[in-house]
Amino acid sequence: MTTSPPLPLNILVAGIYWSGSGAVVDYLKGHPDCVVPRGEFTDFKRQGRIGSMLEAASGKEARQLARRMWLETALGKLPAAAWKQRKVRTPSELPLKEQVFHNRLKLEYLKQYRAHLAAGGAPSDDSVWNQWLQALGARLAGNHKAVVWNQPIWVGKHEACWPGVFSPYRLVVVHRDPQDQFAEVVRQGKIGKRKSDPAFDDSEQDDIAYVLKGIAAKLEHLKALEQTLPMGHLLTVNFETFVKDHSREAERITRYLGLENRQGNDAPFDPSQSIKNIGIGQEEKIQSMLKPYRPLVDRLYELREQLKE
Repeated sequence: MTTSPPLPLNILVAGIYWSGSGAVVDYLKGHPDCVVPRGEFTDFKRQGRIGSMLEAASGKEARQLARRMWLETALGKLPAAAWKQRKVRTPSELPLKEQVFHNRLKLEYLKQYRAHLAAGGAPSDDSVWNQWLQALGARLAGNHKAVVWNQPIWVGKHEACWPGVFSPYRLVVVHRDPQDQFAEVVRQGKIGKRKSDPAFDDSEQDDIAYVLKGIAAKLEHLKALEQTLPMGHLLTVNFETFVKDHSREAERITRYLGLENRQGNDAPFDPSQSIKNIGIGQEEKIQSMLKPYRPLVDRLYELREQLKE
């Protein structure tokens, strides 16, 4: 009698908008037990995709969304991926969304989900999409124990359905000094740009308040998530502690994930580089921008202090 290999653990790494989650992803890229697909994983969280289908108000709405995603994949993403793969020597090094196998697998499970809906099944039934995620993870993981998904969910959105889709999972959310976080948003040229993340309120016309209030909403959602997820399924990581006391924090993270604290020879994370991003919020330009918003900034610090460690 043969037994199936254990399912790989899905490690979900999420940030709260330029909060330093990329450092944790880089650390896990260097872990011998982990596979990290290139790029952010957006098939679940983006508007109109899997999370939207599972939360559809009716079977008709879910069928429309599923059909739209099927057409987008079959007529757009799959042909584009096939074209890209012809131009590279190692297709597996492409971002996941540009790999042929990923788009074909998505079409296969979209077909199953559409059949489920056509038979009168509930849009919220996540079993097809959990099977899809497990099939995708098994293909990517090979002999590795875990697959690391970069930004697969939004903190504060789809919380009734994403745990079922990504099971078995462990969620890691990274938070950061709010002034440094705002400075990073400025450095990335994101002030004045609107986000698809529903935590950010598009009715807010003040561009700086838009960012600060959005971060506050993310922290409030994270605090609530700590109370609702099963014990042992969420770990919050303080970016500054992760960088400054990296050995201890790496041990804490790997213990939570059930992995040994190891790194390969070509591990990309370098604390001596990341530490340069600490304190950037103290620059005169940033302090000048934040001066009229001090009550909002103080609120961010209060919310951050309430998070569990």
